[in-house]
Amino acid sequence: MEKNTINNENIQKNEILIPKRVLFDEKTLKMIEMMIPTYKDEISNANKENEKINQMIKLAIEKMFKNDFLNKINNF
Repeated sequence: MEKNTINNENIQKNEILIPKRVLFDEKTLKMIEMMIPTYKDEISNANKENEKINQMIKLAIEKMFKNDFLNKINNF
């Protein structure tokens, strides 16, 4: 599996990214695009569209993991 190292202000220096193909339906992609401006302080504006989406998904997963997922584990 190819691993890419990139340097970006919102990604830890030399963080290893693993490319995965993810498919979205139109509704989900629109929701992601609508969320990007709300989190503009946490997502770099200088990035390409796919990099913004990548950062938005990473942010959403981190927030979901810290909140919803940990609550479900605690309630288990």
